[in-house]
Parts: sequence; structure tokens; C-alpha cells
Amino acid sequence: MRCAICGSEALIDGLCLDCYLERKELFWLDDRIDLIKCPRCESFKLHGKWKAVDFESALTDYVYSNLRVHPDFDVEDVVVEGLARGEVGDYVVRLIGNVKGKDVSVEKVVKVRVHSRVCDRCTREAGGYYEAIVQIRAEGRKIERHELDTIAEIINSTLRKESDNQKAFISKIVERKEGIDFYFGDRNIGRKVSRLIVDKLGGKIIESKKLHTRIDGRDVYRFTYAVRLPCYRVGDIVTEDNKVCIVTNQRLGKGLCLDDWSVVNLKTPKVVRRKEELKPSVVVNYDEFVVEVLDEEMKVVQAKRPPVDISIGEEVFVFKHEENFYVIPKDLFDKVADSHV
Repeated sequence: MRCAICGSEALIDGLCLDCYLERKELFWLDDRIDLIKCPRCESFKLHGKWKAVDFESALTDYVYSNLRVHPDFDVEDVVVEGLARGEVGDYVVRLIGNVKGKDVSVEKVVKVRVHSRVCDRCTREAGGYYEAIVQIRAEGRKIERHELDTIAEIINSTLRKESDNQKAFISKIVERKEGIDFYFGDRNIGRKVSRLIVDKLGGKIIESKKLHTRIDGRDVYRFTYAVRLPCYRVGDIVTEDNKVCIVTNQRLGKGLCLDDWSVVNLKTPKVVRRKEELKPSVVVNYDEFVVEVLDEEMKVVQAKRPPVDISIGEEVFVFKHEENFYVIPKDLFDKVADSHV
């Protein structure tokens, strides 16, 4: 078949490639591209949803989504190049490929404009919107610095994974005498964060809800997830079923019995000594059953010997519970206290 204009071999729509390109186009794209960007978080609105992407990604997404190509044009590459500096101005959209085996490179200049509009997330966040409160408390004690660091890491990691969720934000943080409250825009994120905290640090969650409003005849609730961290910390001394134990794992609720060095599951523990209340001492004598150490008044007292190797002059921690003295080798205490979990 011959080209209807020049008589050369026809390749596309009854014309040769040169004659076709002089008169028609191989691809179609809007002459003007209008992108919408949030001035607060710099996300772009694409396909009706806000996305946390940069300008280049947003422009490329728009081009790919709105590009229409002649069915005989086999596209191998799409290149978007700016003629103007910044995020506005003229851009060249170039398509490289072939038409029935013949190499082709065609381009079009489009004008790109960026319009500012505050996204749903930033609007809600600025307005103090929230669906859930996560209350962090530690029973009978203050929250530890390492616990706060762990909680912050869990929250930040969860929010990063939900970057496209328009409710993935904290609208308010309130520090209280008894703990700290986080106000989450998304109820499900609040629940997820609460569970992750308990999985990492131990404790329990008390969930409650309160009617907030009605929308289209439907009740809308706000939820509170009260996270109660354990009353004990690693290194604290507790009693469990009349056994005196040092806490070895806060998350799993494990302790080490100081009478026989057995592992104890802490179900209803009572704190009898905080780790910072334990007093350092030294071994002055020992035999098969008893260790003699100096108490706070520098008097020699006797404690049951722990089932480990011990030597005179060795550093230990000593405390009295009821009528008995207990000794914890310093090496064991340091190993336990440094583990945090």
C-alpha cells in the first residue's frame, strides 16, 4: 500500500510515517497540566486522593495517567523534561519507540501549573480533629525514659507506614502528672499503637468509647485506649505467691526467685523494692548455705547464699524483706537492669 500523499510505502492510517507526523499526532496529552499541592505537608492530589509524593513523581503520574497513544505506536520510553526552573512553566513530554519497526521520537510542550489547596489531613489536624485518645500510664510509678523513647518510636513508625491515610496524624499531645495522652486522627491507628506498645513493654489495654455526634443518623464515637504499663520494671523486687523475685522481663512478666533461682511468671506481683532502692554491699564471709554482708548500718548480716559462685570482697546488692536479708550479685543485677524489657 502506498502513501496517499507522497506515494511512499504507507505505514500508518494510509500514510507514510513522515507525512503522518506532518499532519497528525502519535500521542495526545492536555496542553495544560494543573496539579494540586498542599502548602502544609506538600502532598499532591492524584486520582482524587492525596499522596505523599514529590513534584516530579506527581507530574510523571499525571502524564502516564492521561497519556493516550496511537495503537500502532509501540512506546519504549517516556521522558519529561522541564524548560523552566521550579515547579511551574513549560515541560517537554517526549515519547520514544517505533511504528511497525521504524524508530520514532515525538514530543509535545505542555504548560504545568501548581495550585495550592490544604489537604484533608492538614485541615483536620489544624482543627484538632481526633477519633481516639491513647493514654499512657504506669501503675504506681513514673514512666521510664526508655519507655517514652520506645513509645515514640512505635508511633512514628506506625504513622510513616500510613503516610497515605488522611487521618494518620496526632492532633494533640497532653503531658499530665500521671502520664501522657496522644490524640490520634484515626481510631484504628490508635488501637494499633496501643497493641504495639503493650506487645513491646507489657501491661494491658482498657478500651472505652463515648458518643461524640451523629452523622446522617449514624452514631459517631470517640475511643479511649488506656494503656497501663506494669507496676514493676526490670530490676525491681516483687513478691509473687510468697516468693521474692527480681524482675527479669517486663514485657513477658518474668522474674527470678531469689530463694532458689527459679523462673517465676508474674501474675499478681507486689513491688517491695524499687531497683534504685537496693543498697550496694560486699561479701565479708560465706559458707555453703549463708553469705555474710554489711547492711546499711555497716553491721554484718546473714543472707541465704545464692546458687552461684561467690567470693569474699565481691560486690553485691542487699535488701531486707520482712525478717530475711537477700543478696543479688552485682553482675547479675547489672545484666538484668540493662535489658529494659
